[in-house]
Amino acid sequence: MKELDETYDYVIIGSGFGGSVSALRLSQKGYSVLVIEKGKWYRDNDYPKSNWNLRKWLWEPKARLYGFFKMTYLNHVTVLSGVGVGGGSLTYANTLPIPKKDFFKSGSWAELVDWDKELKPHYTEAYRMLGAAENPRFGPADEAIKNLAADLGRSKHFSATKVAVHFGEPG
Repeated sequence: MKELDETYDYVIIGSGFGGSVSALRLSQKGYSVLVIEKGKWYRDNDYPKSNWNLRKWLWEPKARLYGFFKMTYLNHVTVLSGVGVGGGSLTYANTLPIPKKDFFKSGSWAELVDWDKELKPHYTEAYRMLGAAENPRFGPADEAIKNLAADLGRSKHFSATKVAVHFGEPG
């Protein structure tokens, strides 16, 4: 391991969403920040063309699977995480759903605060920073899901997804 002579105000472990945003906010306030990452740098050809290519999809070295998607099994939950530089941002598929209001009105957290009001500015800022846009592309799979929603009487629940993808010209 390389030894550093520099001194930092903060050291952040991991460059996923939590680590990268923390590093950004601290550096914006003038602090010196070091981000340490244990993960691999994944290049375009490292990603699978389909999720059936388990060797490039899942991270389970004992099974010779060296993908970017790790599943950790605990007693009552399976935790999905990214393994690589960027952490969970490697696995989230650019999707940016905001939970419906009913979600925040259930569970032990429901009465703590007006979650819609509390979180709205943060969702707005995240959308801005990630360049969220409504997906303008509508393909055969989307048509099938739209038709299924109609067949189930759930058409009002079908809509284009907000994603962190630039659909314009490169550059």
